[in-house]
Amino acid sequence: MKTIIALVDFSDVTPRVLDQATMHARTYGARLILVHVVPAEPAVVEFGIASPTLMQPPSQRRIEKDYNQLLNLRDSLASSGVPVSAQQLEQADIGKVVGLCHNLEADLIVVGTHHHGALYQFFIGTYTADILKKAHCPVLVVPSAPAQTA
Repeated sequence: MKTIIALVDFSDVTPRVLDQATMHARTYGARLILVHVVPAEPAVVEFGIASPTLMQPPSQRRIEKDYNQLLNLRDSLASSGVPVSAQQLEQADIGKVVGLCHNLEADLIVVGTHHHGALYQFFIGTYTADILKKAHCPVLVVPSAPAQTA
């Protein structure tokens, strides 16, 4: 195992994803690449009571803010003894993310999960589920909260 990719979204599960990715990278002597996708931003169009929310490309300010946050994550791992780099994509769909992982020759993808309800998953799906379906290598799914013991 030479390359581990951690998909980060700066949510509450990100520290757990980083812990697992760093632990595996250290164990296998692998390099760690942090990958973040800057999402589209909502833009509300005023049409009265039923105003739809449309998505627009992220602003330059948002792109820069997310990139600085990604670099801070990278720098926070400097003392881990693992070679760490970071890459950011803008408005990338699952195909682009999986393609990047393939191009970077990922041996393992580490991703977090958010516990959405069944209705959300039915209509929207989940990013993690799409990664699991399309990834070319093993995927480690990190839950957002530790399991409760009985």
